[in-house]
Amino acid sequence: MDTYRKEIVHTLLFFFLYLLVSHTAVWALVFGIDNGNRVLGFPLHYFAAIALAWFGVVGVAIWWNVWADRLDAEITSSQQEVTHAESVPGDSVLAASAKGD
Repeated sequence: MDTYRKEIVHTLLFFFLYLLVSHTAVWALVFGIDNGNRVLGFPLHYFAAIALAWFGVVGVAIWWNVWADRLDAEITSSQQEVTHAESVPGDSVLAASAKGD
């Protein structure tokens, strides 16, 4: 897969992952809300929203940054391979013409 296409696809996937982690109202609706369960004095769905907002989003951000750094290294290496492949034939022609003079 082309590295730029891979970047676009994974950026969209991480965007949707951010939405799933940060917007906990959807999860509260799916699993239901029971105000009887409390954590640190807060209803459970409040505590889940706080925990996901802090730890979930930070975890996704770290994962995304590590992945983006690896992809950036892949893009750089593929560009260097293309540049090297383009420069090698020209260098050999220049070297041969310089030796011929």
